[in-house]
Amino acid sequence: MKALKMGKRWAVVAAAMALTMGALQLNAQEQSAARNADVQSADRVQPQPTAEDVLASLVHHSAVIFAGAVYAIRMPRGMAGASGVNGGVPSSHPDAVDVEFQVNMGIRGASIGSNYVVRMPASTWQQAPSFALHERVVAFLRAADAAGFAGPVEGEADLPGMDLGVMPLDDSNQVDLSRLQRLVTRKTITQATMLPPAGPAQAPSVTDVTTEQGQDTLISGSNEGRMPELRNNTVPFLALVRDVSVLSAAEGQQGNASAASAATK
Repeated sequence: MKALKMGKRWAVVAAAMALTMGALQLNAQEQSAARNADVQSADRVQPQPTAEDVLASLVHHSAVIFAGAVYAIRMPRGMAGASGVNGGVPSSHPDAVDVEFQVNMGIRGASIGSNYVVRMPASTWQQAPSFALHERVVAFLRAADAAGFAGPVEGEADLPGMDLGVMPLDDSNQVDLSRLQRLVTRKTITQATMLPPAGPAQAPSVTDVTTEQGQDTLISGSNEGRMPELRNNTVPFLALVRDVSVLSAAEGQQGNASAASAATK
């Protein structure tokens, strides 16, 4: 009888421990999902006060920036018809779509006259292709991940296939800024400085935008508003290249100054 009571008692304890462990595991999963969501949000360009700020943040998030034309699209067999892409070339990777560009103007990570290949997950491409064959664009691309996958920089307001980092270029050499304009906000602005990150590079100064959802920390590149051409829905290609080059060089100078300052300490 005593052994039976002890057995029941241990069963109750074991059940309680199982429930506790299950709750802890679920809580850990929820925390991990929240952290992943925060990381994904941080990887996106957030709404910002001016078009200059949006462009500066886009430049900041980009590992590669160039203007060029889509030369080839290579995708797994059987995908071409389903994705609506004609003229695609079979890919040797069953889980990837390779987009090859002819680079006409290299700004960061690509040189003029070269070919540049972006490898994107096939699942992402099936959801909505980011590029079209023979399309001319100014491309702002994320760094490749551990699997070698990359793609356009995304904005918080982007829809699949409408990435902020893809700016179409028309026959009159006008660049479409409509995706950039969607992220311009008129909320209250305050100035602040971002704390140095854990890595060796120090982030530039930032603008904090106060919204109903709270404060978003944003990269500041307004250049005191001296880029009026960005106020329009389109901008001449050479004007955009000039602006991007200025913002990219300014960010590089800030990074070099931060590195020099750290070296002297």
